[in-house]
Amino acid sequence: MARRLDASLLADLWFFHAVAECGGFRRAAEQLAVTQGAVSQRVQRLEARLQLSLLQRGGRTPQLTPAGQRLFAATRSGFDTVAETLAALQAEAAPGSVRLAAPPSLALEWLLPRLGRFASLHPHISVDLLADNQPYSPAALRQAGIDLALRYLPQAPQDAAFVLPEYGFPVAAPGLIAGQLLHDDAPWSSPAPAGSEWALWLAAYGRPHGSTAGERHFNQAQLAYRSAQAGDGVALGRQLLVARYLQDGSLRRLDEHPPLLLGYYALYPVSSSEAVQTLVTWLCGEMQRG
Repeated sequence: MARRLDASLLADLWFFHAVAECGGFRRAAEQLAVTQGAVSQRVQRLEARLQLSLLQRGGRTPQLTPAGQRLFAATRSGFDTVAETLAALQAEAAPGSVRLAAPPSLALEWLLPRLGRFASLHPHISVDLLADNQPYSPAALRQAGIDLALRYLPQAPQDAAFVLPEYGFPVAAPGLIAGQLLHDDAPWSSPAPAGSEWALWLAAYGRPHGSTAGERHFNQAQLAYRSAQAGDGVALGRQLLVARYLQDGSLRRLDEHPPLLLGYYALYPVSSSEAVQTLVTWLCGEMQRG
């Protein structure tokens, strides 16, 4: 008479499967978080119900009988298929989540206004944005639960999944006649002396037209840009960050020098999930478009 599957039989089959997979009652008990005696009783109950001998218990390690080998092959295939199907169903039903760490200025000035567009294209992926400019190691990023890190570096890295050069130029409010230099003293995701970013421009082109000898220092680029919009002086604008302010007219370029290479944006995927890969592809396209 064919045996119909029920909850009790399925549970006993799971215990038998664990013994066969682990190679013994003790390891199976550890995996199932029960006593060794409980495992032995469940397997004995299964053998009695099926009227089959599934294990040879004479040696130190129980061996599968021919019937046990056939049953183990069936349970392994069946349970693996169920596990794979459940994982696929959960991945389809549950929204993907990505924790993205990015420098504060880039996060506020460029990323945040665009994430709504990403959400409309990929409504099943939730992006948690962290404004963070620390040069963490991959191990530290994983420990912090970061799935993807976007960094701004003074030199082109060799270990990033994507690298994009960033260029800059002096910007100021319309109508500004003269103003002090406005510094971002923490431009890159690595320590740098105060004034290092402006020092690159000054070495290449000298002081921009309309700048005075005064200086004001900030620790984030968006503060320098806000100060420039208020007419307080001249900021060194990164193309990606000030593009929208040039478009809306709240900032203007001060001279005709070619934009100067200031650094490199670099993407570091920490997780290899499908959601992370989707966000990486989208970010690369958006950053290349500017």
